[in-house]
Amino acid sequence: MAYEAHLTRADLWVYDKEPITFDEVKALTLPDGFEAVENCTFSDGAVSISLGKCAVYTRPDGVKNFLIFGNGAPSFKILSEEDAKPFIKLAELLGAKVQGDDGEIYTHEGVQWE
Repeated sequence: MAYEAHLTRADLWVYDKEPITFDEVKALTLPDGFEAVENCTFSDGAVSISLGKCAVYTRPDGVKNFLIFGNGAPSFKILSEEDAKPFIKLAELLGAKVQGDDGEIYTHEGVQWE
């Protein structure tokens, strides 16, 4: 089952009053594997879903993960700590962190609880 994580500069993502924006991400020189997409669509072959503006990370094996911008801190799905690593690089460029739903922080060394 996938778990949600967020890019935030706030102490706790749910209270992020100035969330990271798509335009901030688009203005960056993005890490390898990332692309800023204005009209992002997820498709599993049977169903297509419009995600709006997002940053897409494509793993070397072709699997995609989507950083979705909406109300509040942008979020993405993770199945393991490994899935957070490219987003940690992106967060560092933004002066932010990757934080799970329960407040845990994902770092290059592993998960940290504050």
